[in-house]
Amino acid sequence: MVREWIVAAVAGLTIGAAACATKHASGAATPREQLIVTVNNSNYMDVDVFAVRGRTRTRVGSVTGLTTATFNVPAEIAPDGNLQLLIDPVGSNSTYTTETITVNPGQHVELTVAPVLRMSRFSVWSQ
Repeated sequence: MVREWIVAAVAGLTIGAAACATKHASGAATPREQLIVTVNNSNYMDVDVFAVRGRTRTRVGSVTGLTTATFNVPAEIAPDGNLQLLIDPVGSNSTYTTETITVNPGQHVELTVAPVLRMSRFSVWSQ
């Protein structure tokens, strides 16, 4: 009687562990690639870079005037592949906002901040 109970308990634990391992492995989310954003600041002013989603701004980073910086942006910022960037020069009242940029996994966004802010531009590259 005790032996049957031990065999049943071991079998139950083995099946339970296998079921949990299978469920955990198949239920694990595949991590999405981060978005790579390079900002080439051709403006003499330092700029703060934000990702915009609806009315929410998420800070990506800062770029000193006349320098270039590359940022790894979490994919959660653009879960549907749509990204919009806002450039906010430090000490200025003007901003520049890109149109919605469609980005696929493995692509790279390059944003050039022009000396005249409204003339800034972006491009999307495959890596």
